Amino acid sequence: MDKKQELLNGCPHEVQSGWMTRSSKVLAAFHEKIHSAERKEYAPSVQKLADFIEGNPVIKYLVEDACNKNKNLVEACEKGQDNPDHIMIPRIKDTETFLHGFNTILKQAPQFVDNELVGLPYSAWVVGLDPTLSGVALFSLPMFNEVMKEILHEWFLFLDHPESGTELFGKEGEQWLSDKAKAQYQFDDWAKDSETLPYWKSWNSFFTRQFKDKAKQRPIAVPESNQTVISPNDGSVFRWQDNVLETDVFWFKDMRYSISDILSSSDKEQQTLIDQYDLVNMFKGGTIFQTYLNPYNFHRWWVPVNGDVLFDPIVIPGDYFNKVVIPDFAGATTASLPYSIQVNARGLIVFKTEDYGYVCCLPLGMGEVSTISFDEKMKKSASVLKGEEMGAFNYGGSSFVMIYQKIPNKKLIFIDAEGNLIPKEPILPEGSASVGGITINIGAQIGKWIDVV
Repeated sequence: MDKKQELLNGCPHEVQSGWMTRSSKVLAAFHEKIHSAERKEYAPSVQKLADFIEGNPVIKYLVEDACNKNKNLVEACEKGQDNPDHIMIPRIKDTETFLHGFNTILKQAPQFVDNELVGLPYSAWVVGLDPTLSGVALFSLPMFNEVMKEILHEWFLFLDHPESGTELFGKEGEQWLSDKAKAQYQFDDWAKDSETLPYWKSWNSFFTRQFKDKAKQRPIAVPESNQTVISPNDGSVFRWQDNVLETDVFWFKDMRYSISDILSSSDKEQQTLIDQYDLVNMFKGGTIFQTYLNPYNFHRWWVPVNGDVLFDPIVIPGDYFNKVVIPDFAGATTASLPYSIQVNARGLIVFKTEDYGYVCCLPLGMGEVSTISFDEKMKKSASVLKGEEMGAFNYGGSSFVMIYQKIPNKKLIFIDAEGNLIPKEPILPEGSASVGGITINIGAQIGKWIDVV
């Protein structure tokens, strides 16, 4: 690996794919906007978090210690220690400030600050806490994430309300209607709620927008055949890996996948379902193909095969700000996506085909971007076709994972329609709002099954 690629691989994913700004000035402006906002009565979900912190001495210690250690981090980063670019680390001085930020963001949709996108506002708010040891512990605790889930659900309800789109789609040339933003998401390609301002009735309506002409803009490759493998989503290729082990461990420089961790749930009923269908044995030794999405991508997903739904899909609870790659000066790290698929909130659906085994799809959340919704037609035993609506990220999702079953005497080759082989670890993007070395469209060919002796 050359030096440039080594540096690119070290860049935080959310900067690479456009979720977060690289500008310290913009991040500072975002934090100042939150700090200076009027202190208001906590929303119910934030009040629940406040009560949870105050009522649990261990949680209270972790929050307070993370805030205290944040000061050391700020001072160290100002001196350039482990931060040669002097990226700004925000100061979160105490629990009240921590909660105030969560409460303020509840009434804000992802927006541009000085023409730079801060696409993950909650992650941007806690960027100075999660690199601390106490922050790492706090954000990996199931009890914290369970309370955090209620805050994000309340945020989702706001993003579904017309109020969420007023500022973002109220004036041509600003926010998501600026020329720069429109070019990023190809404004003219999309069906709108209205052909006049504000175009979309809410933030979620915009985020889950549909194509004007699906067949023209995203045709399905060889729709009648499962031999041609298609992408279920728009995005960029992160990596693929074959002969995936049942159980493995995560190392920073050797990011591996562990089927037993990916196909597991802390929810007992979900785990019973996973065990009932013996999914770990079904997919061990198989092949994983993982992509990631930028904030301008189409955030719906389509069925990748002709077959039947094995069981009613589930959404597995998980962590929101749990990181392995630290310190992270840019927001919600998903540079370690193989780790994220084992711990983050994620969807799980399995399709049974008659000719190429079972295929598992896992839409993966990132930070606060974790609302995963399956289409109501995706029910047990339902017959489905390639290109059919599978579900969507309602401001959720940074990644999509496919697991293909290992099939005797057959091999899956990742190759596009032009005959270009897809490398196991493609070049990652170089800057904010950029895309990776290999981009793919939903419905496009990403592979072929071939017969082997």
